[in-house]
Amino acid sequence: MDSEKRNARRIKNKFIVYAKKIDEKETEKYKEDIYNTIEPSDSFSFFMSLKNLDSSFGDLNKAFVLIMKEMDAKLNYIIDILRDKEYDSKIREFERNYSCDLSQSGLSFMSKQVFSENDILFIKFMLPIASHYEIKSISAVTRKVQTEDGFCYGCTFNEIKKSDVELIIHYMLFFERKMIKSQLENE
Repeated sequence: MDSEKRNARRIKNKFIVYAKKIDEKETEKYKEDIYNTIEPSDSFSFFMSLKNLDSSFGDLNKAFVLIMKEMDAKLNYIIDILRDKEYDSKIREFERNYSCDLSQSGLSFMSKQVFSENDILFIKFMLPIASHYEIKSISAVTRKVQTEDGFCYGCTFNEIKKSDVELIIHYMLFFERKMIKSQLENE
């Protein structure tokens, strides 16, 4: 199964990943954080917005509406952070890293911290298409590769919301489409 997951479609992409090692006893607490997140009804979803815009909108109008919705969602996210008096202490628990690649079943990230295979991590990250929405996962370290900048750790998502996996898949398709379009334009 692990080799199947490793051979899954992956994209090489760099975005910020927050990770911290947790022990087995803490997993229930973090599962609650993953699955019991209350999302505001006005929360912006890039892909849901695409579905809600009908064909009477021109491409420019669609783009403008999407940009405005994204800005509104980001501002709401920033306001929520500013209101959360414990935000600084919550974020200091995590090491800030950068991803190497991403798939629907896991990700890899660079770190100077030393983790071992099978360590359990609580990971949070935001995709560039929804930079106000945290994807949270309890993940297991499945591989470790030493590089000149530290270690690249491959992790498998053990606990993650199904809607977050769908967002990852949509992002991967969006990213691949953008890459192919760029290659065609440069030919």
